[in-house]
Amino acid sequence: MDKENEPVKIAQMESLTRETIKDKHWREIEIFTGILNTFLSGFSSMGSFELKDDNESEYVWLLILIRSLNSIRCSIDLMLKGYYSQAMSLLRTVTEDWFICGTVQDNKKVRDCLIREEGKMPRYVELATQMKAINIYEGDYGYQSKFIHSSRLSLRVLYNIVKKEAVIAPIYDEVLFLLCAESLMRVSLLILEYMGRFLFYIDEGKAKYWDEQNSQRIKYVSSWLAELRAKYGGDNEGIDPDRN
Repeated sequence: MDKENEPVKIAQMESLTRETIKDKHWREIEIFTGILNTFLSGFSSMGSFELKDDNESEYVWLLILIRSLNSIRCSIDLMLKGYYSQAMSLLRTVTEDWFICGTVQDNKKVRDCLIREEGKMPRYVELATQMKAINIYEGDYGYQSKFIHSSRLSLRVLYNIVKKEAVIAPIYDEVLFLLCAESLMRVSLLILEYMGRFLFYIDEGKAKYWDEQNSQRIKYVSSWLAELRAKYGGDNEGIDPDRN
């Protein structure tokens, strides 16, 4: 490959991958768009918010919801270009933020660390244990971490077992795309719970309206996940990256 043209060729590969995914996975892209719109409809309903001594938890929820929207949006862009490990890395941060959302009300250490920069943030396994979500820590979070750290799975992403060659430029891989799509949808359902809680704090009527407005989108996500589990026989690791 001509070194001067390497960035151009990588951009071309990204474009080809994006077009392939748009053609083969229009349904998933439609669901991704619905998830983003679910976030945006919540933000558009909020109105004003002022930090007070008695709403620090809600303040953290608000900022984490914004952060999660940005992470999910960027992960979608990476998935569509064929950067599956990088997309999963962003999704793992959303899972981490979900652990924070689930404990910030009852854990002063979390509030002190995030709002006043005092003390040390508890480990995520401690937060997961506190909110009785160790199954998410060991399941979803553990699986996302396999993509992030050097592991058989993270290295497998970089090697085409059919062609027996390393994958340098981004390519379309159906199984890896579905793994990322599943992770995105699962963590989106988790973190969106706190959109509803935040809106309920602002105004119960706004929370009810947002829920009614987006209930079909949420059901659509749940239906897709159920179909994937029925097809592959389980969550996450039911899809084998080594299958042809």
